[in-house]
Amino acid sequence: MKKILLLLATIPILAISSAFGQEKSAMEGEKTKVYTLFGKSWMVTKYSDGTKTYEWEISDQEWENYKESKGSNFETNFLETEVGINIWPNGKGAPQVKPWGSWYVALNTTGTWKPDNNFNLKSYLGVSWYNFKFEDTDIIAVKTPEGLEFQEFTGGTGTKSKISASFVNLTLVPTVLTNDGNLRFGVGGYAGLRIGGRGKFVYNDTKGDQIKQFEKSNMYVNNFRYGLRSEIGVGDITLFFNYDLNELFEPGKGPELQAMSFGVTFN
Repeated sequence: MKKILLLLATIPILAISSAFGQEKSAMEGEKTKVYTLFGKSWMVTKYSDGTKTYEWEISDQEWENYKESKGSNFETNFLETEVGINIWPNGKGAPQVKPWGSWYVALNTTGTWKPDNNFNLKSYLGVSWYNFKFEDTDIIAVKTPEGLEFQEFTGGTGTKSKISASFVNLTLVPTVLTNDGNLRFGVGGYAGLRIGGRGKFVYNDTKGDQIKQFEKSNMYVNNFRYGLRSEIGVGDITLFFNYDLNELFEPGKGPELQAMSFGVTFN
């Protein structure tokens, strides 16, 4: 008799639980979000009644399905590195630049908006370093009140001479690409604000000792830079070319010339 009463008491509870479960499963979620931390992912679904469900360690396929369902067309890359070479034109009143050693380095955070399979808009926010190494190691860049002068060094034998500057930049590059994305071409522009600069000269004195001499100043490099940028990508390799539209040095304080840089991008 007790078993029968217990069974009768359990039936309503099971019925209520079953009804609640069916209602819950049929209830459409209002919002779904995926969170990732240290390589672990979980999905949170908020329902119309205010309750939430959590699904831990979602699979790669579930993650792809989630992205497709959200229809996201914007991607970010926290760190993208550019390595290349800086040059400036000859015959403009400045020493000839030695390409090998005139390194261009940039560290960027990028965002890519992809409204279409054959078009995207890529944005860069980061820091870049300009280095211009002189071919003639006995030429030293000297900052004077009148302007930047390139003088012949006579106190020993020069082994390295260069000037450098660093900028924080914002870049936008509209890009067209093939359906599979293996071939890309983009043309855009950039603008930058100078945040550092210096001159460096290394020489051996008459005793044969190596001396390093630094000029910690802006070397009359312009505080702002802006220019055009082009990119060509094939597979995982992207080549870039930057051309400054404004002059590298302040007006009346240095040679009238534009800087250029080219190299490769690493994701």
